[in-house]
Amino acid sequence: MAIKIRDGGAWVDVGGGGSGSGSGPIGSIIYYPSSSPPDGYLKANGASLDTLIYSDLFSIFGYTFGGSGSSFNLPDLRGEFLRGWDDSRGVDSGRTIGSSQSDSTALPNNPFGTSNPGNHSHGYNGGSLKSLQGDNAGNDDYAGGGGTTGGAGSHTHTINGGDPETRPRNVALLVCIKYQ
Repeated sequence: MAIKIRDGGAWVDVGGGGSGSGSGPIGSIIYYPSSSPPDGYLKANGASLDTLIYSDLFSIFGYTFGGSGSSFNLPDLRGEFLRGWDDSRGVDSGRTIGSSQSDSTALPNNPFGTSNPGNHSHGYNGGSLKSLQGDNAGNDDYAGGGGTTGGAGSHTHTINGGDPETRPRNVALLVCIKYQ
């Protein structure tokens, strides 16, 4: 099956035919709407490959994604979001081609407050609660092992719930690497 993309008003063949030939270079990464890669492509699943059998691909990747001696690894892009390399732009500096990052959530740029400056509960699970006097909270107490702020004093909020990751809306497709 040939893979074609639209370039202006014309369809352009970018490979995937029976011979695996096409205009995309070896090592090119595509998203494919199937659970099996097209001809001439491999799944980007971290597989270990032989350096001699896949010598063209090895000359591009080397051991960037693991391996040694007579085997090297493909990148494992399953479930990952790809990010363009910074290349001295200064947005995500200090990274190298093929490096990965763990997930992270930025601190909010806007102040976090409450619309009700009155009484708020402080969580307390036992142990010794030090005096809340002097925290500008007004009339704090130790009622029920917890405490309350009786004014607009300093206090914290805990946000519960949510997902275990931060992610944009997305669509799942198979990530493939051209090898021939």
